[in-house]
Amino acid sequence: MNDTIAKKLAKAGYFYIHHRFNVDAVAFTKMMKTEGLCVSISLGVNEDAYEIMKSLANSVPDFVTIDIAHGHSVKMEKIIKWIKSTFPNPPFIIAGNVSTPEAVRDLMRWGADAIKVGIGPGSACTTYVATGFGSRGCQASIIRDCALENAIIIADGGIKEPGDIAKSLVLGAHMVMIGGMFSALSDSPGNTVTGTDGRLYKEFCGSASAFQS
Repeated sequence: MNDTIAKKLAKAGYFYIHHRFNVDAVAFTKMMKTEGLCVSISLGVNEDAYEIMKSLANSVPDFVTIDIAHGHSVKMEKIIKWIKSTFPNPPFIIAGNVSTPEAVRDLMRWGADAIKVGIGPGSACTTYVATGFGSRGCQASIIRDCALENAIIIADGGIKEPGDIAKSLVLGAHMVMIGGMFSALSDSPGNTVTGTDGRLYKEFCGSASAFQS
C-alpha cells in the first residue's frame, strides 16, 4: 500500500504492512514517527535491507515484515538473527512466506514473532508458475498444519470468497492477507486504466510480478 493509505489506516488504529517496492522506507518511517503513528515496513533479505535498518538505528520501526517468496532460507535466518541481536529494542518481526510446519518451527527458532503462510496461492502470484513450488490448491490444509506449531500465523493468498476468510481463521490463522478481492476498490494503489471495452479497471500485480504499479 502507498503512504497515504498506510497513514490513513494507522490513524484509524488499524494494522498495515507498507510494501517494499520502489519506496523510501527510511523517509516513511521518520514521517510516521514524527506524527506519532505506528510504523510497519517491509524488507527483503539482501544488503539493501541491512542498510535500511542501519539507517533506522535511532528510529526503529514497530513492525518489520521480511517479505520474500520462499522464506525458509539461509538469508532469512541471517537477517532475522541480525535484527534481533543488533537492536536493543528490536521490532516485531513478521517473516515469510513459508508453507511447511518445519519452516514455521525454524523461523520461530530464528526469532520471528509471526509467520506468513502461503507460497503461490494468490491469483497474481508468479512464484508457483515459475517454480512449481507452493501451496496452490492446498492452502487450507497448509494453514492448518502450520497453525499446529503454535505460532502467530498470517494466511497469505488464495482468498477468493468471503468464506475463505472464515475458513482460514477457523483453521488457525490469526490474520489474513487479501489482494484480488480488494484490488478494484477506489483506495487500492493500482492505476485506473480504460480497457478495450471502454470500462474502467484497476491494475493489479503480485510481489513477484514482473510489473510493479
